Amino acid sequence: KFPRVQQAAINTQVNLEDLCKNQGLNFPPNHLFLRVFKEEKVLEAWGKDTTDWKLIKKYPICKVPGKLGPKIKQGDKQVPEGWYKIDSINPNSDFHLSLRINYPNRADSIRSQNELDPGGDIFIHGNCYSVGCMPIEDEPMEELFWLVVQNLHANSLQDISVLILPFDLQNNEQYLKYTSKYSNLIPFWEQIKSIQLYFDELGDLPDVFINDQGEYLINY
Repeated sequence: KFPRVQQAAINTQVNLEDLCKNQGLNFPPNHLFLRVFKEEKVLEAWGKDTTDWKLIKKYPICKVPGKLGPKIKQGDKQVPEGWYKIDSINPNSDFHLSLRINYPNRADSIRSQNELDPGGDIFIHGNCYSVGCMPIEDEPMEELFWLVVQNLHANSLQDISVLILPFDLQNNEQYLKYTSKYSNLIPFWEQIKSIQLYFDELGDLPDVFINDQGEYLINY
Protein backbone atom coordinates (compact mmCIF):
# COMPACT_ATOMS: atom_id res chain seq x y z
CA LYS A 1 0.00 0.00 0.00
CA PHE A 2 2.59 2.57 1.04
CA PRO A 3 4.83 2.16 -2.04
CA ARG A 4 1.77 2.83 -4.22
CA VAL A 5 0.96 5.95 -2.19
CA GLN A 6 4.54 7.15 -2.47
CA GLN A 7 4.55 6.53 -6.22
CA ALA A 8 1.29 8.45 -6.61
CA ALA A 9 2.83 11.39 -4.75
CA ILE A 10 5.92 11.26 -6.96
CA ASN A 11 3.74 11.17 -10.08
CA THR A 12 1.74 14.17 -8.88
CA GLN A 13 4.93 16.12 -8.21
CA VAL A 14 6.36 15.27 -11.64
CA ASN A 15 3.11 16.20 -13.40
CA LEU A 16 2.99 19.57 -11.66
CA GLU A 17 6.64 20.27 -12.37
CA ASP A 18 6.00 19.56 -16.05
CA LEU A 19 2.88 21.72 -16.14
CA CYS A 20 4.73 24.66 -14.58
CA LYS A 21 7.83 24.15 -16.73
CA ASN A 22 5.68 24.20 -19.89
CA GLN A 23 4.47 27.66 -18.86
CA GLY A 24 7.93 28.91 -17.96
CA LEU A 25 7.21 28.76 -14.23
CA ASN A 26 9.12 27.45 -11.27
CA PHE A 27 7.54 24.74 -9.18
CA PRO A 28 6.00 25.82 -7.03
CA PRO A 29 5.40 29.22 -8.59
CA ASN A 30 5.94 32.24 -6.38
CA HIS A 31 2.27 33.16 -6.53
CA LEU A 32 -0.90 31.15 -7.05
CA PHE A 33 -4.42 32.26 -8.02
CA LEU A 34 -7.58 30.18 -8.47
CA ARG A 35 -10.53 31.24 -10.61
CA VAL A 36 -13.88 29.44 -10.78
CA PHE A 37 -16.59 29.71 -13.43
CA LYS A 38 -19.77 28.16 -12.01
CA GLU A 39 -21.81 27.84 -15.20
CA GLU A 40 -18.88 26.43 -17.17
CA LYS A 41 -17.96 24.14 -14.24
CA VAL A 42 -14.28 24.97 -14.50
CA LEU A 43 -11.61 25.80 -11.93
CA GLU A 44 -8.46 27.45 -13.26
CA ALA A 45 -5.10 27.38 -11.47
CA TRP A 46 -2.82 30.30 -12.40
CA GLY A 47 0.80 30.80 -11.39
CA LYS A 48 3.27 33.68 -11.46
CA ASP A 49 6.93 34.00 -10.57
CA THR A 50 7.97 37.61 -11.12
CA THR A 51 6.15 38.90 -14.19
CA ASP A 52 3.20 37.39 -16.02
CA TRP A 53 0.44 35.12 -14.74
CA LYS A 54 0.31 31.82 -16.63
CA LEU A 55 -2.51 29.30 -16.74
CA ILE A 56 -1.18 26.09 -15.19
CA LYS A 57 -4.26 23.91 -15.65
CA LYS A 58 -8.05 23.83 -15.87
CA TYR A 59 -9.86 21.39 -13.60
CA PRO A 60 -13.45 20.27 -14.37
CA ILE A 61 -15.84 20.84 -11.48
CA CYS A 62 -17.93 17.73 -11.04
CA LYS A 63 -21.07 19.38 -9.71
CA VAL A 64 -22.31 22.92 -9.06
CA PRO A 65 -25.48 22.93 -6.95
CA GLY A 66 -27.99 25.74 -6.72
CA LYS A 67 -28.37 28.46 -9.32
CA LEU A 68 -26.46 31.51 -10.50
CA GLY A 69 -26.02 34.21 -7.89
CA PRO A 70 -24.18 34.56 -4.57
CA LYS A 71 -24.72 32.49 -1.47
CA ILE A 72 -26.89 34.36 1.05
CA LYS A 73 -27.78 32.01 3.88
CA GLN A 74 -27.21 28.62 5.46
CA GLY A 75 -29.03 25.86 3.59
CA ASP A 76 -29.61 27.69 0.29
CA LYS A 77 -27.26 25.20 -1.44
CA GLN A 78 -25.58 28.03 -3.29
CA VAL A 79 -21.93 28.15 -4.32
CA PRO A 80 -20.67 31.61 -3.29
CA GLU A 81 -19.62 34.25 -5.79
CA GLY A 82 -17.00 36.87 -5.04
CA TRP A 83 -13.40 37.45 -4.00
CA TYR A 84 -11.97 35.04 -1.44
CA LYS A 85 -8.83 33.53 0.04
CA ILE A 86 -7.88 29.97 0.90
CA ASP A 87 -8.00 30.04 4.70
CA SER A 88 -7.32 26.39 5.60
CA ILE A 89 -6.37 23.03 4.13
CA ASN A 90 -7.55 19.62 5.29
CA PRO A 91 -5.67 16.47 4.28
CA ASN A 92 -8.13 14.37 6.33
CA SER A 93 -11.35 15.64 4.78
CA ASP A 94 -14.41 13.41 4.54
CA PHE A 95 -14.26 14.37 0.86
CA HIS A 96 -10.72 13.07 0.31
CA LEU A 97 -8.87 16.42 0.48
CA SER A 98 -10.19 19.94 0.84
CA LEU A 99 -9.32 23.63 0.62
CA ARG A 100 -11.59 25.99 2.54
CA ILE A 101 -12.36 29.51 1.33
CA ASN A 102 -13.07 32.36 3.72
CA TYR A 103 -16.81 32.47 3.16
CA PRO A 104 -18.54 34.43 4.55
CA ASN A 105 -16.24 37.35 3.94
CA ARG A 106 -17.17 40.91 4.87
CA ALA A 107 -19.19 41.43 1.67
CA ASP A 108 -21.18 38.25 2.29
CA SER A 109 -21.84 39.16 5.91
CA ILE A 110 -23.15 42.60 4.97
CA ARG A 111 -25.38 41.18 2.23
CA SER A 112 -26.72 38.57 4.67
CA GLN A 113 -27.26 40.97 7.57
CA ASN A 114 -31.02 40.31 7.61
CA GLU A 115 -30.51 36.55 7.71
CA LEU A 116 -29.92 34.58 10.89
CA ASP A 117 -26.99 32.63 9.47
CA PRO A 118 -25.06 33.21 6.21
CA GLY A 119 -23.65 29.67 6.44
CA GLY A 120 -20.02 28.68 6.05
CA ASP A 121 -17.57 25.82 5.52
CA ILE A 122 -17.34 26.19 1.75
CA PHE A 123 -14.65 24.03 0.20
CA ILE A 124 -12.92 22.99 -2.97
CA HIS A 125 -12.69 19.25 -2.41
CA GLY A 126 -12.54 15.76 -3.90
CA ASN A 127 -15.43 13.38 -4.45
CA CYS A 128 -18.47 14.44 -6.50
CA TYR A 129 -20.95 15.49 -3.82
CA SER A 130 -21.87 19.08 -3.07
CA VAL A 131 -24.51 21.20 -1.37
CA GLY A 132 -22.59 24.44 -1.87
CA CYS A 133 -18.96 23.45 -2.49
CA MET A 134 -16.81 22.87 -5.59
CA PRO A 135 -15.87 19.19 -6.00
CA ILE A 136 -13.31 18.25 -8.66
CA GLU A 137 -13.02 14.46 -8.11
CA ASP A 138 -10.29 12.76 -6.07
CA GLU A 139 -7.38 12.43 -8.51
CA PRO A 140 -7.36 16.03 -9.80
CA MET A 141 -7.95 17.20 -6.23
CA GLU A 142 -4.73 15.48 -5.19
CA GLU A 143 -2.87 17.48 -7.82
CA LEU A 144 -4.48 20.81 -6.93
CA PHE A 145 -4.07 20.17 -3.21
CA TRP A 146 -0.35 19.45 -3.65
CA LEU A 147 0.07 22.57 -5.78
CA VAL A 148 -1.51 24.70 -3.05
CA VAL A 149 0.41 23.03 -0.21
CA GLN A 150 3.75 23.42 -1.96
CA ASN A 151 3.02 27.05 -2.79
CA LEU A 152 2.07 27.83 0.82
CA HIS A 153 5.14 26.02 2.16
CA ALA A 154 7.57 27.69 -0.24
CA ASN A 155 6.17 31.20 0.09
CA SER A 156 5.64 31.62 3.83
CA LEU A 157 1.88 30.96 3.84
CA GLN A 158 1.07 33.92 1.63
CA ASP A 159 -2.56 34.47 0.66
CA ILE A 160 -3.95 32.52 -2.28
CA SER A 161 -6.77 34.49 -3.88
CA VAL A 162 -9.87 32.77 -5.26
CA LEU A 163 -12.28 34.54 -7.63
CA ILE A 164 -15.62 32.75 -8.01
CA LEU A 165 -17.70 33.95 -10.96
CA PRO A 166 -21.21 32.93 -12.03
CA PHE A 167 -19.97 32.53 -15.62
CA ASP A 168 -17.50 34.24 -17.93
CA LEU A 169 -18.75 37.79 -17.40
CA GLN A 170 -16.78 38.97 -20.42
CA ASN A 171 -18.74 36.68 -22.71
CA ASN A 172 -21.29 39.13 -24.11
CA GLU A 173 -23.71 36.45 -25.29
CA GLN A 174 -23.82 34.81 -21.88
CA TYR A 175 -23.93 38.16 -20.11
CA LEU A 176 -27.04 39.25 -22.04
CA LYS A 177 -28.65 35.85 -21.55
CA TYR A 178 -28.21 35.67 -17.79
CA THR A 179 -28.62 39.34 -16.90
CA SER A 180 -32.03 39.31 -18.60
CA LYS A 181 -32.98 36.41 -16.33
CA TYR A 182 -31.29 37.69 -13.16
CA SER A 183 -31.59 41.46 -13.62
CA ASN A 184 -31.48 42.03 -9.85
CA LEU A 185 -27.93 40.65 -9.80
CA ILE A 186 -26.51 43.07 -12.39
CA PRO A 187 -25.04 45.55 -9.83
CA PHE A 188 -23.32 42.71 -7.94
CA TRP A 189 -22.08 40.99 -11.08
CA GLU A 190 -20.68 44.29 -12.35
CA GLN A 191 -18.57 44.49 -9.19
CA ILE A 192 -16.96 41.10 -9.67
CA LYS A 193 -16.79 41.63 -13.43
CA SER A 194 -14.43 44.52 -12.73
CA ILE A 195 -12.09 42.08 -10.95
CA GLN A 196 -12.20 39.66 -13.88
CA LEU A 197 -11.68 42.49 -16.36
CA TYR A 198 -8.68 43.80 -14.42
CA PHE A 199 -7.03 40.39 -14.47
CA ASP A 200 -7.89 39.61 -18.11
CA GLU A 201 -6.95 43.00 -19.50
CA LEU A 202 -4.07 44.10 -17.25
CA GLY A 203 -2.65 40.67 -16.47
CA ASP A 204 -2.44 41.13 -12.73
CA LEU A 205 -4.56 40.77 -9.61
CA PRO A 206 -6.18 43.98 -8.39
CA ASP A 207 -6.15 45.36 -4.87
CA VAL A 208 -9.74 44.57 -3.88
CA PHE A 209 -11.51 46.05 -0.88
CA ILE A 210 -15.07 45.97 0.47
CA ASN A 211 -16.96 49.11 1.44
CA ASP A 212 -19.58 49.54 4.16
CA GLN A 213 -22.35 48.56 1.74
CA GLY A 214 -20.70 45.21 1.04
CA GLU A 215 -19.59 46.20 -2.46
CA TYR A 216 -16.34 45.04 -4.04
CA LEU A 217 -14.17 47.95 -5.16
CA ILE A 218 -10.75 48.10 -6.77
CA ASN A 219 -7.82 50.38 -5.93
CA TYR A 220 -6.31 51.43 -9.27
